[in-house]
Amino acid sequence: MPRRHKHSYEFGPFRLDAAERKFSRDGIAVSLAPKVFDTLLMLVENPGRLIEKDELMTKLWPDTFVGEATLARNISDLRKALGGSSGDARYVETIPKSGYRFVADVRLIENDDSLLVTQRHTTTRVVLREELEDEVRSIAVLPFQQIGSSVADEYLGLGMADALITRLSNIRQIAVRPTSAVMKYAGVSDDPAAAGRALKVEVVLAGAIQRSAERVRVTVQLVSVSSETPLWAEKFDEMFTDIFAVEDSISEQVAQALTLRLTGEERRLLSRRYTKISDAYELYLKGRYHWNKRSADGLERSIDCFLKAVALDPGYALAYAGLADSYTLMGDVGFTAIQPKDAFSRAKTAAMKALALDGSLAEAHAALAHLHMHLYEWPEARLVFERSIELNPNYSYARLLFAFYWEFNGRPQQAAAEIRRALHLDPVSITINTDMGVIHYFSHEYDQSIEWYQKALELDSNFERAHFWLAAAYEQKQMYDEAIAEYIVSIELSGGSLEARGSLGHAYGKAGRKSDALRILEELTIESTSRYVSPYDLSIINLGLGEIETAIKWLVRACDEHAGWMIYLTVDPRLDPVRSDPRFKELLRRVGFEA
Repeated sequence: MPRRHKHSYEFGPFRLDAAERKFSRDGIAVSLAPKVFDTLLMLVENPGRLIEKDELMTKLWPDTFVGEATLARNISDLRKALGGSSGDARYVETIPKSGYRFVADVRLIENDDSLLVTQRHTTTRVVLREELEDEVRSIAVLPFQQIGSSVADEYLGLGMADALITRLSNIRQIAVRPTSAVMKYAGVSDDPAAAGRALKVEVVLAGAIQRSAERVRVTVQLVSVSSETPLWAEKFDEMFTDIFAVEDSISEQVAQALTLRLTGEERRLLSRRYTKISDAYELYLKGRYHWNKRSADGLERSIDCFLKAVALDPGYALAYAGLADSYTLMGDVGFTAIQPKDAFSRAKTAAMKALALDGSLAEAHAALAHLHMHLYEWPEARLVFERSIELNPNYSYARLLFAFYWEFNGRPQQAAAEIRRALHLDPVSITINTDMGVIHYFSHEYDQSIEWYQKALELDSNFERAHFWLAAAYEQKQMYDEAIAEYIVSIELSGGSLEARGSLGHAYGKAGRKSDALRILEELTIESTSRYVSPYDLSIINLGLGEIETAIKWLVRACDEHAGWMIYLTVDPRLDPVRSDPRFKELLRRVGFEA
């Protein structure tokens, strides 16, 4: 059982003593049935947060099945005890078809002086001293729950978390889980401490956000994972244009609550505002929300949002960095009709603009370094990766990309060391767990790679990339039936990935299923007349069929177009049949590798 502190809650004329299970109004005792008391306690412990009906019923009646009617009667009795009618929403608000939310301002009063309580704005800030005896080294910021928001505001919850993650990542003393690690909690009414355990962190920042016209209400709490208790909680009710001040306050209070000693530079970056224009900031939040979807439609929408943001504020460095990330991913994966070479060129322009405006952005440096790889500029890539990591040693994505840099350049030991650092920073990242397997795969350690892919699939059985790479490993072990089955799963999960279809064609060819391989080759050739199809994929299918001459011709074209997979030239085992060919050695030189 989690340790409970001797504290009381006050709201309006009421006081609820959690330890003594007493409830009073203006000092006069009010009798509550046990389950009604438990309901009230659960609500006031989570002020401003929508608590789903299922969560309430599960926690209030853990060993008994009850229907919604029982919960509704409990809420009705509670409202009457609070001095209203059964439908009075002054304290307890009903969210139709969802659950309930406690809407009054709550003051937490500690009975044993272990808490410092101060009043700020319209809410209470609580700092729990005794929880901080051990140094905190890791934190996760969960996507904020959206309360009563329209579809147009769906970006707010994840956008707010992403903005705070960006700020807090500037603190070197603490590892902050990246947005990619917490995305699965978007729209989920989960227990913050349970999420923290799953994310392997010591504290969790959780909150809720509600927008009404030009006003925004934000409730936030910092939760200790070990004790499942809040370190502090606060609520803001401000104009949306003051959202920057809200983020400033949250970031500063996290640092204070965790007793972090910040350098002057860290303190400056923590409160750095990248724009003063709220409309541009809102577009940036929308852009990051769509970018995090990693889909063709999401990338196109993110680019539109970032372009509009920098049109409103040409000095908005973070929006240019977002634009660079979007164009880079578009060229790397080849989602749309745009040629990779064009996407990378646009990405480089955006990254350079971001760095010209603010050279301290680790994200922009990592994006530029990634671009240098795709542009075959390897010395420049190394220098910029090192600068990104110097600026933010806890940026796991930069370390992940740097691991691939080392692998492509024939330094597997450095690659393994760098990706281990990335995994340490983000141990439950499905992407990093999968890429641990990829690093083994490139070293021809197929059994070890399969173990990592299976670990990733234990985290998420529908993670498409893990299925793709598992298929690749099976193929190299000549387990063609298993490889074909996994490629088909990858294609289904990705919605028809061209990359996975090309790889399936290669596997068909190696398995002796020539007609199936030729069918996929024909399909992709026809599709190439209306959308971008990577020449690398067409080359791979021809290699599976043993058509060496045609395969090399497609590789030459892939090199000219800077197709995403060309930077894998030194490590892709499917290319082994052509490695001794002089034309392949010339391709290695063109891509910037030693022949």
